[in-house]
Amino acid sequence: MKKYRVIQWATGVVGSAALRGIIRHPKLELVGVKVYSDDKEGLDAGDIVGMDKTGVQAIQDIDAILALDADCVIYCPMPWDVDEMCRLLESGKHLITPCPYWFPFIQDQEAAKLIEAACKKGNVNLHASGCNPGGIAERFPLTFTGWCNRIDRITMTEYGDCRAYSSEGVVRELMNLGKTPEEAANNPYKEFLTSFWNQPIDLIAEGLGSEIITYEAKHDFILANQPIETAVGIIEEGTIALNRNRHIGKTREGTEIIEEQIWFMDDIEQTRLQSKMDIPRSSGWRIKIDGDVNIIVDIDFPPELSQEEHVAQGMSTTGFHLVNAVPIVCEADNPGIKTFLDLPMITGCMGTHVTDR
Repeated sequence: MKKYRVIQWATGVVGSAALRGIIRHPKLELVGVKVYSDDKEGLDAGDIVGMDKTGVQAIQDIDAILALDADCVIYCPMPWDVDEMCRLLESGKHLITPCPYWFPFIQDQEAAKLIEAACKKGNVNLHASGCNPGGIAERFPLTFTGWCNRIDRITMTEYGDCRAYSSEGVVRELMNLGKTPEEAANNPYKEFLTSFWNQPIDLIAEGLGSEIITYEAKHDFILANQPIETAVGIIEEGTIALNRNRHIGKTREGTEIIEEQIWFMDDIEQTRLQSKMDIPRSSGWRIKIDGDVNIIVDIDFPPELSQEEHVAQGMSTTGFHLVNAVPIVCEADNPGIKTFLDLPMITGCMGTHVTDR
């Protein structure tokens, strides 16, 4: 049985989940770990994630990572660097990432051309995966459209109590939580986020055999009525404590595709907010399809988990989705960007048995 040699690049929350997944995966062999801090350099990969020693030591030097003999890199830094990604691809290593290249051909044509050229040069593939986007936003809704004939609207909603989410950059800069309304309106990431959420909209339209002809973005929020303690510090009174983003695409045939996120810094009762929004759940995702068949699919973790455990498992879904994609991405024909439309089903892996049929 072939084992795929894998490098884990970055060991933050998602990267650490991916690293654990690589170590446990029966078809993968860990051969390298790229870290960014002096504290982690030289540590055994197992020590970084609380597992048995692997014999693979973490390093910071990029050239040393590029020189490793590996089939694939799972690339999870924040922020990412498209030129760095292209160097990895040109070195002949497949690349799997949660970074925003799920379907970049319309929203980020320049990056798509750079990545495609690097893939061709290295004779390898790039696949962007994850949780949302990377699954909930596009892969799963498209699966359920197979039960439908006429589709009027597809809505993907993420509900998130973010008090235990410890990534300050994501929470404060991308989610706008803790910002004043004026700061949110002038957020330099605003245009980027529109592109970010339009990518899964474009992918779904492509999967339906259509294209988006109009895009719309809506942003609503509710302010805190008192200071709120969170994993990223205090959300001050009068700043955004609930943020609702909606990105809407309409296809040529009239189908609406909606990506919606409701992120908040309170429990479901919202007593710390200046007003309330009707939220059916404190965390998780809802996929809703309206048409000649009406479908609602709710995805969540068990209610007995703590909020910290909810967040940890949410981050793990991203890391494990990346890891489980390695064998099929490495074996995919015709080098280039591979979306969910180009690949077979990605599944978990518990063994190496294959039925002779």
